[in-house]
Amino acid sequence: MADRDGVEYSAEELGKVAATLREKLRELQGGPPPGQNSSAPPLPGSFPDVVANGSALEVFAELLEEMKNWPGGQSFAAALRRSGTEPAAVYQQVNEKLMIALTLIDVGAGTYKVANAANGA
Repeated sequence: MADRDGVEYSAEELGKVAATLREKLRELQGGPPPGQNSSAPPLPGSFPDVVANGSALEVFAELLEEMKNWPGGQSFAAALRRSGTEPAAVYQQVNEKLMIALTLIDVGAGTYKVANAANGA
C-alpha cells in the first residue's frame, strides 16, 4: 500500500479494476463476453452494433435520395448519413482513450508494486 495525503492505494486492487474494465471494453469493441463463442452477434451498443446501425441508415438515405421530387429528402438523407457515421467515429475515439486510461492504471499499479517492494511492504 502506498500512502499519500491519507489515501492508500493497493497495487492489486488497481490491477483488478484495470482487468475488469479491460474485459468490458473488449466487449464494447465487439469481442464476445466470457464463455461465448466469437460467432455470437455483437452486443447491443457495442462498436460493431453502432456501425451496423449506421449502415442501415445509409440504406434509408439512399432511398430518400431516389425521391427526386422531394427536395427535403436530400437534406434528410445527408442528416441520416451524419447520424450514422459520427457516433461510430466518436465511439472509436472513446475506445482509444479508454485503452490509454487502462494502460495508465496498469502502469500506476506497477509503480505501486515496485514502491511496495522497495519499502518492504
